[in-house]
Amino acid sequence: MARWLATVALGVWMALAACGDDGGQPGLVLLDGADHAEIDASPVEDGTTPGDDGATSPDTGAGVPDAAADTTPHEDTATPEDTTPEDTVTPVDTASEDTVTPVDTVTPVDTVTPVDTITPVDTVTPVDTVTPVDTVTPVDTVTPVDTVTPVDTTPAPTCGDGHLDPGEACDDHNTVDGDGCSADCELDWGCPALPVDCAGASPTTQEHYLATADRCAFGLRPWSASQRAARDALNDALVARSAGLTPLADVLGDLNRQGSAGISQMNADRLHNHDWRGFRWNSGDQGVDYWYPQGITGSSDGYAGGLLAGHDVVLVSWYHKTTTQPTKGVRVSVADITDLDDVDYRHLLLVEATGTPAAPDFVSVATAGGDALHAGGIAWYGARLYVADTTGGLRVFDLSRVMRVPNTDDTERIGISSGRFDAHGYRYAVPELARYTVDSDACTLRFSFVALDRTSSPPALITGEYRADDIGGRVVAWDLDPATGLLALRQGEARPTAAWVGGQTKMQGGVRNDGNLYLSCSSQYQSFGRLYRTAPGFGESSISAWVYGAEDLYVHRSDDTVWTSAEHPDYRDVVGIPIRVPGVP
Repeated sequence: MARWLATVALGVWMALAACGDDGGQPGLVLLDGADHAEIDASPVEDGTTPGDDGATSPDTGAGVPDAAADTTPHEDTATPEDTTPEDTVTPVDTASEDTVTPVDTVTPVDTVTPVDTITPVDTVTPVDTVTPVDTVTPVDTVTPVDTVTPVDTTPAPTCGDGHLDPGEACDDHNTVDGDGCSADCELDWGCPALPVDCAGASPTTQEHYLATADRCAFGLRPWSASQRAARDALNDALVARSAGLTPLADVLGDLNRQGSAGISQMNADRLHNHDWRGFRWNSGDQGVDYWYPQGITGSSDGYAGGLLAGHDVVLVSWYHKTTTQPTKGVRVSVADITDLDDVDYRHLLLVEATGTPAAPDFVSVATAGGDALHAGGIAWYGARLYVADTTGGLRVFDLSRVMRVPNTDDTERIGISSGRFDAHGYRYAVPELARYTVDSDACTLRFSFVALDRTSSPPALITGEYRADDIGGRVVAWDLDPATGLLALRQGEARPTAAWVGGQTKMQGGVRNDGNLYLSCSSQYQSFGRLYRTAPGFGESSISAWVYGAEDLYVHRSDDTVWTSAEHPDYRDVVGIPIRVPGVP
C-alpha cells in the first residue's frame, strides 16, 4: 500500500509541474496598457491652414499622434508553452490491488476558458442611441415678443431745447435769430434778418486805411430751384443741338492764336523793381478797340493742384465795348502759359439759353438794358466760372458744358435758326448756369470785380466796388460750398463772412491771400496803377508799383505771384509780380 501511495504522489507532482515553471498563473492574460492608449481621433477643424493670400495649404501637422500605435499582438493570442498532455506518462506501477482510476484521467488545467473570451466592454449599447434632446418642441414656436406694438418714447422735436432733432440743422438752446442758429433751428450767418440799418455798411475812413464794415448789411439771393431746373433743361437742349461737348482740357489742343513773350517796355520800366513775368496777345487782339480785357483767373484758382491736364492756364474776360445792339457780349480767352515763351490761346463766347427745351435758342450775354455785360472780374472754381455783373450781382457759367459750334463762318449770327448753330464765328460757347442777385432788402452793393481766395477755409469769393473819386468802395467776402462749387447758403441766402471799406479810389480788382488784402487801383500815379497791400487792423496800406490800365487780380499760388490783365490797346500786358505782404517795402 505504501508503494502505491508513493506512485500516486509522484503522478500528482508531475501533473502540477506540467502547468508551468515561472510561478505565474496559467491561462491568465495581462493586458498591456500601451495597447489601449487613447488615440485622439477628432478631426482637424478644417483640414487646411489658410495662407496669406486667401488660398489654403495642407496642414502637415494635423492629426499626427505623439507616438506610433503599438501593433504588437495581445498576449492572449500566444500558443501555450506546453501542449503535450501529461496522460502519456507510463504509470510506475500498473499493478493495483483494486480498480482505482489512474490519476492521468484528471482534466488538464489548461482547458480553462481563456480570459479573452469575455465579452468586450465596447459591445455595450452606445450612449448616443438615447433619443436626442433636440426633438423637444423648439422654444421659438412661442409668439414673438416683437409683435407687441412698441411704445415711442422719443420726445417730439422742439427747436430751442438743445437737442439736435431730425430736420434741425442746429439747436443752440434758444429761438433767437442772428446768433448762428436761427429761431427755427436752421444755420444762419449770425446776422439779423434783412432789412437792417445801412449805416454800418459804409463806415468813414481815411485814404489808404482799410475799415471794417457791417457784413450783415449785404445779401445775395440765388435763382430758385425751379429756375435752376428750367435753365438746366435748356442747356441740355442746346448741347443736343450743338456739335457736342468738348472738355476744357481738350480745348487746349485746339488753341488757334499765338501770344508774344514779354510785356510792353513802358510797363516793364514801371515794374523794374519787381521780378515780373508775363505775355502779350497777338497784334490783332493787342490793338483792337471794340474788345476790352477785364477779368483774370486761372487753373491755380480752378484746381487744388493748380493745373488743368498738366497745363498752367489763365482765363481772361473781354467785353464788347460798343453801343451797337445786339451786343456780342463777353468772350473768354483760354491761354496756356506753361511756357511763357510760347503762349497759345483761343477765345470762347459766353452765352445765355433762351426758348424752350423743345425749341432752344441762345443769345450773347448782356445787361437788362441790352449792353454787353462789363465782366470786370472773373473767378474759376472747378466747373464754375463766376463773372461779375456790375449792378446785378454774380453770374455763373458752366465749364463742364463747353459746346462745340458747328457753324463759324458768320461773325454776325448768334443762336439757332435756318438749320444753323452760330456763336458770332467762335468755335466754342459756354452757357450760363445760375445767377445771384442783390437781395432787395439788403444795402446796395456793386460787383465791379471778383476773385478767389483759396487760402481760406472754405474758399471764398472776394468782390468789390469801383468808385472813381470816392474812397468808400466796399470789399466783401462770400463763402463757397466746396461740394457744389456754388455760393454757400443758409436759410436760402448768401450773406458775407467779412466786409470792409477799401479806403482807395479806382479799385479795379481785389483778392485776399493768407488773410491779407491786395487792391488793384488804376491811374493812381500819373497814368499808372498801384497795388495796395493791407489787412484788417494793419494801418496805412503798403504800396507796390503797378501797370498802366491795371484791372482784376489773380493769385498764381505755385510761385506766389499776383497777376492782372491790363486793358488799354497796345499795352495789354498779362503780367504777374511776386507777392509782398503788407509792411514789406
